[in-house]
Amino acid sequence: MIKSRKAKNSKRGLYLQDNELKQTAFQPGTNFKYVIDTKNKKMVIIPSESSVNTVSKRATKSGVKPVIDIRNKEAISIFREADYLQVEIQEDQIIVSGYEEKSSSALAKVSKKIASVFSKKSNVLDITSLLDVRKKFEFRLESDELAKAVGHAQQFVQLSIFDVIGDTHSYSSQSIQTIEKGLKNIKIPLQVISLFSGAGIMDKGFVEEGFDISFALELDEDAVATYRANHGNHVEQRDITKFDKERLNQIGSPIMIGGSPCQGFSPANRHSNFLDNPNNLLVKEFIESIKANSNCQVFVLENVPKLLSAGDGKFKQEIYDELSDFEITSGVLTATDFGEAQERKRAFIIGSKIGKIDLPKPTHSPDHYVTVRKTLEGLHEDVPNQMDFTKPKPSTIERMQTVLEGGNWRDFPDEFKTTSMFTGKTHSSVYRRLAWDHPSITIANPRKSNLTHPTENRILSVRECARLFGLKDDFIFKGSLSSMQQQVCNAVPVKLARAVARVVKHAIMRYNIRMHSDKLELV
Repeated sequence: MIKSRKAKNSKRGLYLQDNELKQTAFQPGTNFKYVIDTKNKKMVIIPSESSVNTVSKRATKSGVKPVIDIRNKEAISIFREADYLQVEIQEDQIIVSGYEEKSSSALAKVSKKIASVFSKKSNVLDITSLLDVRKKFEFRLESDELAKAVGHAQQFVQLSIFDVIGDTHSYSSQSIQTIEKGLKNIKIPLQVISLFSGAGIMDKGFVEEGFDISFALELDEDAVATYRANHGNHVEQRDITKFDKERLNQIGSPIMIGGSPCQGFSPANRHSNFLDNPNNLLVKEFIESIKANSNCQVFVLENVPKLLSAGDGKFKQEIYDELSDFEITSGVLTATDFGEAQERKRAFIIGSKIGKIDLPKPTHSPDHYVTVRKTLEGLHEDVPNQMDFTKPKPSTIERMQTVLEGGNWRDFPDEFKTTSMFTGKTHSSVYRRLAWDHPSITIANPRKSNLTHPTENRILSVRECARLFGLKDDFIFKGSLSSMQQQVCNAVPVKLARAVARVVKHAIMRYNIRMHSDKLELV
């Protein structure tokens, strides 16, 4: 998100002229559409190749800035009862939400209504201490999803208690059933428990797709510091083997994600199971965590590709068998296929109790892969973590100087080669110099492999690695240099995580539509 601000609700229309619009797809002369949900009073503005709506411009002392002016009476009317608007400006969408100011009498009235309904079930809910504002309307949907949604009746409805209460003071048995149905329909909100969270880079992909991380668990102290700095205090530093998993059931989030490490791809003997291998203890812990959370409806487990092929698929089948109450899909995805400039492959296992969730389809072909040059452009010394890289020894620089762009240790003259290099046993990533106009190879710890900048004789910085994982420069890494290098390189690239999060969200959308149907109108 580029900017979030309050705006005055005006009967004349919606008028946006923020300077930050210059950073978005909404440039003067471009077209846009807006989607309104007339029943639930919601709106989002998206770019459009052809539309009657055009972004206008306003001249200022510093140049020209974009202006979005919406005067359509129907669009204006959806916020008629809102006291103020909240505007979120993002690169390719603008989200407008209406809010009603808190008043003690209003909250008392709402609380009384809730108590009136739930007391019939011997369940009184007091929310007066939880709310600062009463959120009346909210809508969030990515532009690519909107394109798919229009004509296919797809949308995600995330209700609040206010959506099912209404304005009447009297409640019949039918109205109680309506509320119960409403509560049933919100049993799958976009709320996530994250395990083996690391620095929170896979979590970042889910957050960017509109998910909320309710709870995160990570053992490494520096990774937790990075997580807190970028996501918040809902992360806990703890060894999962000593963690009370009943807490996961109490948290109750219906989606669980994690990248549990595993190293044991060879069973101890032909009678043993992969999950019994001590090196795979953490995979088993992830499975036990899913089982402990009775609310879990969808899980996502990511790992190295070999997880799916080990033992001719036996390891994978053991995971399937342990979680047989889920419908499971699995496969290997490559980050370059989803818009990252890194040829990183990761295995994903997605389990669902709400219908099969297929893996995402690639969005980029090899002819349109993002390059290192595009990803690293604009970097300078003042960008956070850009100067965080291991300073090479003179002998290391001497070797780096012999490596051509896109080459590796094979470019060394013989006097620089080790015995393992002469026998061909050295990995191709060692002393690999990235090529400007191609994606990066899979990034492991750059210090350990001497992964080299395209033109400079040094390894990649933490920020350069972060860019190649899809992180924006406001994502700051904490801890020692070696820790920061390992944190970023343990991660799932953001756009790859977003692609997986998107198919999960679409499945939840489809499920909720079966329970609650509304119409979208494209203006």
